[in-house]
Amino acid sequence: MRVLTFRYICLLAFLLGVYSSSAHADPPPVLSTVVSNIERRYNSLATLVVSFEQHINFGARPAIHEAGTLYLQRPSRMRWDYTKPFGKLLIADGETMQMYNPRTNQVRHLKFSATADFRAPLSFLLGRLRLRRQFRNLRLAKRQEQTVLLGDGRTGKEVYRAVEFSYDASDYRLLRLELHGHDQSITTFEFSDEKVNTSLRAALFVFDAPPGAEILKGVFVENSR
Repeated sequence: MRVLTFRYICLLAFLLGVYSSSAHADPPPVLSTVVSNIERRYNSLATLVVSFEQHINFGARPAIHEAGTLYLQRPSRMRWDYTKPFGKLLIADGETMQMYNPRTNQVRHLKFSATADFRAPLSFLLGRLRLRRQFRNLRLAKRQEQTVLLGDGRTGKEVYRAVEFSYDASDYRLLRLELHGHDQSITTFEFSDEKVNTSLRAALFVFDAPPGAEILKGVFVENSR
């Protein structure tokens, strides 16, 4: 009888411990809450400055690593100022994108759209689009104990087929964006040192082609450069 009593006491202690742990555990995130909080954070901003690391992986080809600073000014201006490779620059005004590649000394000029470039999914930060309008099949998933937001391209014509957003659960800052292309490429942006509502000079968003640069117009695919 004493042995049985002891076993019952141990079982009761175990069950109480499980209950106590579950009672104090954070509830799992809810999709609608995550989506609305990310949108609320960035739709309330006038400007955003953030450092980025960009990685492009495409099958057996050597990986491409680039880095720099992203400047956003609502409602429609975007500047990608690269330090690696030094001198690379992309400026968008909501209608067009202009990118200078110092390696080829070429300027590419094209219409800004979700089908044209891997940076376009970040256009929702400018207030141009809502997450549910830009992506379909939004859902949450676990990645190494961290909850991430997943989505698929809305029309199937985008250069990406799926996206993955990593965010800080305390304030819903975006930490990482991973894009999966139809060509099996994976492009990743990692963000840090985010600054919001800082004063930005208008000249940051004015594109002046370097002397002697060749001007090209048409569709641009990042992985083909």
